Amino acid sequence: METKVKPNIWIGLGVFLGYMAIMFVMWTVMDTDYEAVQDTQQSTLDGIVIPVGVGAVFLVVATSVLGWWGPALREPRRNVPRWMVIIPILFTLGGVLMFGAADFSALELTHVLTLGAGVLLVGFSEELVSRGILLTGARGTVGEIASWFVTCLMFGLLHAINVAFGAPVSSTGMQILAAFLAGSTFYISRRVTGALVVPMLMHALWDWGSLTNKAVGETPSIAGLGSLLGQAVMYLSLILVFFTFRYNLDGTKKSKKDEAVSA
Repeated sequence: METKVKPNIWIGLGVFLGYMAIMFVMWTVMDTDYEAVQDTQQSTLDGIVIPVGVGAVFLVVATSVLGWWGPALREPRRNVPRWMVIIPILFTLGGVLMFGAADFSALELTHVLTLGAGVLLVGFSEELVSRGILLTGARGTVGEIASWFVTCLMFGLLHAINVAFGAPVSSTGMQILAAFLAGSTFYISRRVTGALVVPMLMHALWDWGSLTNKAVGETPSIAGLGSLLGQAVMYLSLILVFFTFRYNLDGTKKSKKDEAVSA
């Protein structure tokens, strides 16, 4: 896929850090309390929709200037065995269970819809910057194993700034680990479906159910089951992701020699 600027990991990291800086500045300006962003319609608007919306505009402009829309949004082809589609299916099922179990009657409809708009922006932005722009840049410089690791690592570290806005250090540490693991789930989902829009929607659905239950103040048993299923898929993904490295991006299986140098 032709690009205006040759993909490079340093460019990808620059855009990623730019997005993090925008989120930090916007949350500072909006005086965001991370632990309360889902509590009311206004806090969701101020803490999610507006800041992430500004970040999304930055990413759209950056991707357009670089000319990376093609490789950022699509794989060259579905390049891993089709049975691995079980990963996005099971993770989505976990998200559906969390979302479906939420007590929406406890919230105003406008609040629920604002949360929906917010998580769609989060899914779009965080996946575009991580498994879109950064992955494209990394693939232009390093091997696929290193590209996977860098994107998962930075996706985890993206959540580190939450500490500066009221999130406890202990829970943030767990969130960083969970995001790293989820990175493998979203990476596999991109490769098995061939489209970044799939992990974008998976990400948004998971956050919508999670934040809605948090806003209500309770987690029904079915929602807890969905969360456990999602977590199990994350750990399974960390194992299965190494299977994907046996395949080239064009779908052909690597030789032993190719596998030895792919990192």
